[in-house]
Amino acid sequence: MTRIGITLGDPAGIGPEIVVKALDKLRNQTSNLTIIGPLRILTATQIMLKSNVPLPRVVDTPEQEFEFGKAQPSAGKAALEALKKAANLIKDGEIDALVTAPISKRAIQYTDASFTGHTEFLAAEFAADDVVMIAHSPYISFAFVTTHHPLKDVPELITTQRVLGKLKLYNDFLRTLHQRDVTIAVLTLNPHGEEFSHGEEREIRNAVKMAREQGLDIGGPCPADTFHNYTSQVDGFLAQYHDQGMIPAKLLARGQGVNITWGLGFVRTSPLHGTAFDIAGQGKADPSSLLAAIRMAGNLARN
Repeated sequence: MTRIGITLGDPAGIGPEIVVKALDKLRNQTSNLTIIGPLRILTATQIMLKSNVPLPRVVDTPEQEFEFGKAQPSAGKAALEALKKAANLIKDGEIDALVTAPISKRAIQYTDASFTGHTEFLAAEFAADDVVMIAHSPYISFAFVTTHHPLKDVPELITTQRVLGKLKLYNDFLRTLHQRDVTIAVLTLNPHGEEFSHGEEREIRNAVKMAREQGLDIGGPCPADTFHNYTSQVDGFLAQYHDQGMIPAKLLARGQGVNITWGLGFVRTSPLHGTAFDIAGQGKADPSSLLAAIRMAGNLARN
């Protein structure tokens, strides 16, 4: 059975709440789970939710004082400590896959100014040459050529080798998930594609050509404003920047969205939403996306 670690995420957000609610849903299926984060926050959340579900293994991390509903240094420090502990558990062979509850990048940056996200942190921690971030659900799937970069920096990051590398990783993920050959459509960067390009579309087109020559079934490049015409024809889309794919992914995921980092050498998944500071501590959070992330982690690790 796949041993899955689950970090609590930012304690000032909904992370601890959705973890406890997920455990309630998985009441008889938690023997392979390890929760990573401050134990007192976990038990306090159980009390708030009036949950009597037995806890699986918990790896306690340093506790920090915090206030619900805002980015703050103490909560960011707690989230980062849990993430570091989780990375060590992977390295020590104590867990096989990692599910991360939502964090606030801003809160962690109070402690570590270089932090830009789970994907980048784990890639550096495990010296992964290349990884791809994926937003996946049963209804739509996107991978990303660039992730957490200012829009003004994106055009220079669109290179043939970068696009080709993400395509190959995404193809590997989809084949692992579906256990068959898959089809991917590549989106252009600019409105109408070539019409407003400063050379980026040539780089994308070259990558598509090279991928096809290597045997991948790749469609496009196609303008991003018409991707919906191809949703029934392909298994996934390669987007050029974060919001190009995340907006439709979150809109269409219907609570089943999962964020995946592929290429680390182990499976890492996360809910396809953030800390939801506006409802933190109120018992209103929906654990559906976290449940989907836990199930996806087990499925991918088995495959």
